[in-house]
Amino acid sequence: MSIDIIFAAIMVFALYRGYTRGLIVAIFSFIAATIGLAVALKLTAVTSLYVQQHWDLHSRWIPIFCFISLFIGVIVLIRLGAMMLEKLVEFGMLGWLNKLGGILLYSIIFIIIYSVILWMANQVYWLSPETKHQSVVYPYIEHIGPWTLDHTGNVIPVFKNMFTQLQAFFERAAQHIQPG
Repeated sequence: MSIDIIFAAIMVFALYRGYTRGLIVAIFSFIAATIGLAVALKLTAVTSLYVQQHWDLHSRWIPIFCFISLFIGVIVLIRLGAMMLEKLVEFGMLGWLNKLGGILLYSIIFIIIYSVILWMANQVYWLSPETKHQSVVYPYIEHIGPWTLDHTGNVIPVFKNMFTQLQAFFERAAQHIQPG
């Protein structure tokens, strides 16, 4: 149920964001999200190990914190570039088609990101079997993020086998990190 409520809130936000930003900014957001996920997923294990070794922190939250920090950092950098281009595109006036395209693309982006977050939450045992079973949308979206990014690996090599590598990392980390 909580997964469904969060999903509904994300979809409302995606509709609003797509309508107000339009397709052009949505495309740059998609690029930012894609690159952000690639960087965050590829570097989460390395960054987590660095934090554990150099800052002497040991918690099951470290991989999540590192993932979120890397993801947001990349998105902010790309968004700064998109803001400059957005000023140039304002002269285009694409109208309702721009808004509709923005709604669709933002919805897809947010579903992929939420699916990846659910996957990671499941890897660190945040999602109980009961929570997953009570959700209406979980069975439909749980594999979207991993599937999308794995298949993107055919076009963008950095994504190749990403979830397999991360799953192996989480399994190793689970042996060394105490829950809590």
